[in-house]
Amino acid sequence: MAKIDTKPTPTLTPIHRPDEKSPSTVTYRDLAFKSRTLVLADGRSFAVVQGRIQTGDTALIAFLENHPEFQREPDSAAGV
Repeated sequence: MAKIDTKPTPTLTPIHRPDEKSPSTVTYRDLAFKSRTLVLADGRSFAVVQGRIQTGDTALIAFLENHPEFQREPDSAAGV
């Protein structure tokens, strides 16, 4: 009789490379500052660089959508 393997199967997690844009990455323009650090309620921080911030983080996107000093830029892929 064969023994049943009860060990959990490991799941593979994709490697995130900062230089690669994920399909869900969006860009916002900061209307007030060229550079600043945004800190979310959960303690994570994000940098605005040269008046822009790119993200795929859903919590940060929700924050930026509701902040009057940020304007979402149209997808560059939409014009292709």
